[in-house]
Amino acid sequence: MRRDISFIIAIFIAIPLFSKNQSSYIDTTHMLLSDWIYNTSNKIDTFFSRNNEQISNKNKSYLNLSFNSYLEEHESSMYRFNAKVRIKLPKTEKKLNLILEDFKNSISTDQQTSSNAINTVQNNSYLLGVELDKIDTKFIKVNFGSGVHFSNISPDLYLSLYLAKIFYTSAKWEFEINNNGKYFLKRHLDNTANFIISRVINENYKFTFLNSYHYKQNANHLNEVINSLILDKYISSKKGISSSFSMYSSSDKTHSFKLYYYLAQISYKRFFYHNFAYYEFTPGVIFRESDGFRPRARVVFRIGLYFSKFSLNGYKIY
Repeated sequence: MRRDISFIIAIFIAIPLFSKNQSSYIDTTHMLLSDWIYNTSNKIDTFFSRNNEQISNKNKSYLNLSFNSYLEEHESSMYRFNAKVRIKLPKTEKKLNLILEDFKNSISTDQQTSSNAINTVQNNSYLLGVELDKIDTKFIKVNFGSGVHFSNISPDLYLSLYLAKIFYTSAKWEFEINNNGKYFLKRHLDNTANFIISRVINENYKFTFLNSYHYKQNANHLNEVINSLILDKYISSKKGISSSFSMYSSSDKTHSFKLYYYLAQISYKRFFYHNFAYYEFTPGVIFRESDGFRPRARVVFRIGLYFSKFSLNGYKIY
């Protein structure tokens, strides 16, 4: 683990040098790929809508590429490359979105029966589909979707429904209830419900109390619950810090609800090259039931690139 931490430190040292270099090659590559994403999405949009009107300010299609490393005390280091694509079709009457993105079948940081973050790293499950924003207002969101789920190159058709209701108070408190359900045609329901309480303390701080319940209709009928306290600090449009403390519990057909781990961590995210290259550094401590709740240090490091024609507003978007 020490060698891996040294590798991360070396990256941190190299990042300022990279950002000062202002490499024209990187800028040109980013511009060409961003233009290709925009032009391709615009052609798809025009084909489905039969509308040649230019509304480039609403075409917010993007590609997000990232490299993730997971280091934990007494465990081998793990690495993973990830990609997420979202193609916006604003000219279509129904405001469709084409998506290609990760799909995790658990809300846990760890695989339930594992002593490390193997589920996060080895996840090879993706969704390729279409989403329809039926209602998207400040107070209510309704989204329908369908597509194909790929897991180990095994396709499975799915239907999805996302519902959200948001309440606001004069004291700057915000309450949100949402439900994200997916039904896979191989007779498998995957549903996540969230109850979120948040408050903007001032222009720099936001407090969130997140409660998530996940149900997976597999052979064991898995139930998962995560309760998290989160404090976000917005330093600037390019960087921010998020501190969190979480508890994870689960049950299935053979086991009643049990607390499996506590997790305390601090995450620092920064856009370091223009507004499209970023890194995220997250040190933390995890206390697992399988390890007698003894503390284990862990570090998650992520570096990535956004490719898009539209201007990112930095840290506050993500």
